[in-house]
Amino acid sequence: MAPRTSQFDPYRTFKFRVRLDGKVIAGIQKVSALGRSVAPNEVKEAGDAFGPRHMPGMLSFDDVTLEQGWSADATLEAWANEVLKLHSDPAGSSNFKRTVFIDAFDLAGMPANLGAASPVQSYKLHAAWVMKYVAVPELDAESGGIGIRSVTLRHEGWERV
Repeated sequence: MAPRTSQFDPYRTFKFRVRLDGKVIAGIQKVSALGRSVAPNEVKEAGDAFGPRHMPGMLSFDDVTLEQGWSADATLEAWANEVLKLHSDPAGSSNFKRTVFIDAFDLAGMPANLGAASPVQSYKLHAAWVMKYVAVPELDAESGGIGIRSVTLRHEGWERV
C-alpha cells in the first residue's frame, strides 16, 4: 500500500495503542468511539413571539469500551479489582480512577521500538474507572474463535493532546 500522500488524507483505524499509567496495554484489539454530547436547554423569554431559544446545557461523555485478546495479561483485571475494593474498604482503594491515553498512528508509525514512534493523534481520558468487566469470553467447544475480554470505562471527559 502506498504511503499517505497528504496530511489531509483520512487516517486508518488499525494502528493504535492504549496506555495506562504510562505503560502500553498489550493485546488491545478494539476501542469504541470517543463521543460527547451537549443537551439543549430551552430558554423562554416573556414577550418573545418567535418561541423559545436553545442554549447549550449539560455536557456528557460516552462510555469507552476496550477489547483485549484473552491472555495471561492481568492489567485490566487488576484495575477492575480496584473498584471492588471500594465496597469492602472505601478508604483502601484510591487508585481506581486513572488516566488513559489512546494513541493513533499513520501507516508508517509503530516500529518495533514503540517508544520511537510518535502518534499522529492522542486522546486523554480523565479519571477513568472500570464500570463493567468481562473476564471470561463466551466459551464454545465447536468454534475455533479467539476469546475477547473487555472493560467499559466511565470517565470525566476526554481531550485531544
